Amino acid sequence: MVAISAQVNDKCQVVIPREVRQKLNLQPRDTLLFLIDGDTVFIRPRPSSFTATLRGLHQQVWASVDVDEWLNQERSTWA
Repeated sequence: MVAISAQVNDKCQVVIPREVRQKLNLQPRDTLLFLIDGDTVFIRPRPSSFTATLRGLHQQVWASVDVDEWLNQERSTWA
């Protein structure tokens, strides 16, 4: 992990340091997400597609499950 600091100005604005902009490939007009967890803030570029970004997330959960069988069981409980 690398620590890079930036100062908040009188208007509560921050200039994103060049090293960070380059590392995240940020361009003018890009949107950032601020993810807050208690007193910790994660800043990351907003993905162009949340669907594409989340695709495959937790796929290991379903690796040992016969999805078709599970789906049929779920559907059988519907009224």
